[in-house]
Amino acid sequence: MNLPAHKKMLSAAAAVSVMLITAACGSSEGSDGGSTTPAATSAAPTSDAPSADPATPDAGVGAEEAGYADGDYSAEGSYSNPGGESTVKVALTISDGTISKVDVTPEATNGTSKQYQTQFAGGIADQVVGKSLDDLDVSKVAGSSLTSKGFNDAIDQIKAEAGA
Repeated sequence: MNLPAHKKMLSAAAAVSVMLITAACGSSEGSDGGSTTPAATSAAPTSDAPSADPATPDAGVGAEEAGYADGDYSAEGSYSNPGGESTVKVALTISDGTISKVDVTPEATNGTSKQYQTQFAGGIADQVVGKSLDDLDVSKVAGSSLTSKGFNDAIDQIKAEAGA
C-alpha cells in the first residue's frame, strides 16, 4: 500500500512514541542501583471460602483468621546499599487483621540513602494500608528499591512479634 508522505511520518512518530513509552516503563534498574519490580497492586482482600451459612454474609479476613494480633508494632530493618549498611524503622498498626496505619522513619546517615528512605516513607502507606501482613510484597516505592529490603526485614520481625 502506498501512503502519502504525511501519513508515513505520522506512523513513524507513533511507532517512536510507543518505543519510548515502552523503554521508560520497562527499565530493569532503579535509580538507586537496585533492580525494579513493579509493586504489586491488588484490590481489597477477599475471602475465597464461602460462608458456612448462605444467609450469613462473609465477614472477610479478621484478626483470628489472619493469625496476627491487633495492636501497634515496630521494628528496625537493615539492608545493604552502595553507601554501606542502612536501617529503617517501621511502625504499624494492625486492626481486624489488616494494616490500618504505617510509619517509616528514615535512619540512614548517608545523604543519598536518607533521600531514598524519605521518598519511600512518603509513598509506603499507599502500598500497604488495608492489606494483611501476609499480602505484602513491597519491592519499590517512590523510586526507592533498596529501602524495601529493610522494610521487608522489619515486617518479618513484626510478623514474628504479632504471632503468625
